[in-house]
Amino acid sequence: MICIRAIHFAATLVAAGVMVFIVFVAAPALRAAADDKALRAVLWPRLAFIGWFSLVLAVGSGAAWFILTASAMSGTPPGELSAGVLQTVLTQTHFGLAAIVRLVAAGILALTFALMLSAPDRAWIGAVAVLAAAIFTGGLAWSGHALGGQGAERIIHPTADVLHLIAAAAWVGALAPLVLLLNAAGKSSALDVARTATLRFSTLGVISVGTLLVTGIVNTWYLAGSFDALTGTLYGQLLLAKIAVFLVMVAIAAVNRQWLTPRLVQNASPAAAQGALRQLHRNATVEALAGAAVICIVAVLGTKPPGSHVHQHPAYGALPADAAFVHIHTEEAMADVTIEPGRPGQAHATIRLWNGDFEPLEAHALKLSLTPPGGSKSAPLVAEEDADGAWQIDRVALSQPGNWTVTVDADVGANSHVTLAAPIVIETGP
Repeated sequence: MICIRAIHFAATLVAAGVMVFIVFVAAPALRAAADDKALRAVLWPRLAFIGWFSLVLAVGSGAAWFILTASAMSGTPPGELSAGVLQTVLTQTHFGLAAIVRLVAAGILALTFALMLSAPDRAWIGAVAVLAAAIFTGGLAWSGHALGGQGAERIIHPTADVLHLIAAAAWVGALAPLVLLLNAAGKSSALDVARTATLRFSTLGVISVGTLLVTGIVNTWYLAGSFDALTGTLYGQLLLAKIAVFLVMVAIAAVNRQWLTPRLVQNASPAAAQGALRQLHRNATVEALAGAAVICIVAVLGTKPPGSHVHQHPAYGALPADAAFVHIHTEEAMADVTIEPGRPGQAHATIRLWNGDFEPLEAHALKLSLTPPGGSKSAPLVAEEDADGAWQIDRVALSQPGNWTVTVDADVGANSHVTLAAPIVIETGP
């Protein structure tokens, strides 16, 4: 799963980055140089290759990721997945619906890319291509940890994640095309194109880095939650490693912008300008390799529980193998919801309430509501508290498999009421 995620993230960012690079950097730079046909003849086939290769690899690895996810959700080996399971995951989960939207965006991206290579100066083609690239990349947010928040978090966190991914594509994903352009410009002595492209990429990089910094802070706040979680959990430590590599990339970008770009743009000596161009090419290559390291870290992060979700959980027994389970964490309270069996039919629900220190939270009354995929919330089911402090509900009706939503409403004081909601996956039958 980690390898597939790493390949898919890298291919997605590069596929989108090529489009952004052509629209905002390469095509304007060639126009400014009176359409350098010799450089275009060298550069365009290379950009076409990396663009098509990345897009095909992104779609192929995305299909493999979808199959592995469906296998994990259903508990069925990948080779034994039925059409029903695949359809359920595709149409009844956020991951599957995002995959449909992203696949449509990939098709539009392929069409506009073909048109762009033959007519790069048509503004409407570039606008559609960039929009499709943004949707194709930003849709990855629905496969990560940004979902499931409550209150303002359910809007702020996914938005930040979408912008983070788009900014990463515009900067990290465009580094490989930049390396190709600088290499081709250096060999053909097309300094005018290199100067314009470097200036435009520098501006694009500043905007992207600023967006990455702001959205990265937001994501870290929600996913780490505390300094202890940032330093004391594997997720937090990987996140710190990602931040460290990112800062190295920012430092290299700062050197490029403050020292090398002025030497390339302002120096009248062709020899000095060529020297700056070679150094820019080397630095861009190092940046691209560092970006690959960041992508590998992100691929691992997506398989680990966020630091804010890692707690010293009370040991009240292992979960049954066929149960559906979700831990809901808010600032007010926490709840563990177990539905057994977690498949269509009659089931039994167990709810446990906790405070911020994971101590049992007393409640006077508790109700559970369930919302099926694409349906409306059911009438609240009244729970009964047992001798162990857990709340039990019999005869819970589950009409279909898919991505349901559970809502817990509890009276925890004389005038205190908490509501906790989160998605829970109900699998297909045995």
